[in-house]
Amino acid sequence: MRKNIAFLSFTIILLFSTGCKKFLESNSQNQVSVAELFTDYEGARTAMIGCYNKLKSSSYYNRDFYSYPELTGGNIKYAIKKVPSLTNTYNFVNSTTPAYNSMYNFYSQAYSVIYSANNVLENVDRVTNAKVEQLNRIKADAYTIRALAHFDLVRVFAQDYRYSPDAYHIGIVIKIKNTDSIASVNFPSSVKQVYSQILNDLDTALILYNASTAIYPAGNNKTWLSADAATAIKARVCLYKGDYSQAYSLSTSIINSGKYPLMNTSDYVASWSKKNISSESIFELAFGSGTGGGYGDYFNTFAQSLFVQFATSNDLLKLYDPSDIRGKKYLFQDTTANNITSSFCKKYFGTADSCNNIKVIRTSEMYLIAAEAALQSDPTNGLVTAASYLNTIRQRANPSATPFSATTKDAMLDEIFNERRRELCFEGHLFFDIARLHRNLVRIDCNSVNASFTYPNENYACPRPSIF
Repeated sequence: MRKNIAFLSFTIILLFSTGCKKFLESNSQNQVSVAELFTDYEGARTAMIGCYNKLKSSSYYNRDFYSYPELTGGNIKYAIKKVPSLTNTYNFVNSTTPAYNSMYNFYSQAYSVIYSANNVLENVDRVTNAKVEQLNRIKADAYTIRALAHFDLVRVFAQDYRYSPDAYHIGIVIKIKNTDSIASVNFPSSVKQVYSQILNDLDTALILYNASTAIYPAGNNKTWLSADAATAIKARVCLYKGDYSQAYSLSTSIINSGKYPLMNTSDYVASWSKKNISSESIFELAFGSGTGGGYGDYFNTFAQSLFVQFATSNDLLKLYDPSDIRGKKYLFQDTTANNITSSFCKKYFGTADSCNNIKVIRTSEMYLIAAEAALQSDPTNGLVTAASYLNTIRQRANPSATPFSATTKDAMLDEIFNERRRELCFEGHLFFDIARLHRNLVRIDCNSVNASFTYPNENYACPRPSIF
């Protein structure tokens, strides 16, 4: 009980000084709480759980970050006319001034996650009443979460990895140590340096996972990070980096393990309702018995309120075959909300409870990474391999679909892009895919002041809030 009280008082926050733009540590009173928290194993584990909880913020996976690439990429249109959420993001008019940047809350929350992970890594070795394997698991989770937060930040606030030769262009601030000094670490690193840090953290985590033991007493194993989750995240990072050989090896290792089988066609739609944990989930953020306040509130038509904002664009809906289990007839619902009739996605839909688990990474993404990586690694011989992985996902969604084949790399890559959009919609991918593939943005069913533009363009990176 004493540790729980300590944790509640241990409010890990980011303090920013607009005068000198410092990334500050917590005050001395907070440091006492840190010292108390890490006096034993239970305190350290509680601190690690706190890192997970920060990922569940509405500023992070529970709305802002997950909806960013859907709004900007063209999967979402607004179902209300007045003051919808993240308007500046939808219109590509975010500013470096925090008050005029609708991704500022995500920016500060992601660094708060990193700050918390750093606190764990800097203090966990002070614990004396735990086995090495238990501490290794805490460290592995902290490294993985820190890598994930840096990766999410660099995807939003920097141009894609291949934007410049050797990725020398400006990325984000790397934080691997909590400090109040105005050192060079508080200035943005190159995108190449950011990716190097992300991959180093994931590699460190994988070593630690292999020398660790289970530490969480409750919940499905998929709702906690693991060696498989770190491997899947690394596959995603390597795809974005253009390291296709590694992306293929890592993604297929998850597929071939057989531990995360694809959901059956008949069970696919139901797998998204309430808090069901999918057989193909590699990592989910669990919300337990929590109700309301979830990502799904923004397209959960049962709410019938101003929260029902994120309708589905016709740009997305037209990509589905009528028999596709993911299409309008099955995974979307036409509803009149706020006097506007729109189609709403049933992912995270809920009924009276829309605070559903967030599926961070799934096996279906591994198939699509494998398809793209095989193609990019060997544009000629990889066509057949890419088609095999692609058609597994296409025909799971629509068993009657004719297998797709192509004779050119571009045709196959276009279909993989479209399949990623069909399969991974509302899961935080589309605009990032557009950017990393150097595609032009084309939003037809969109009333934004910047509905479309060509690559390259400054709008492919959200302005970083000027807080460092």
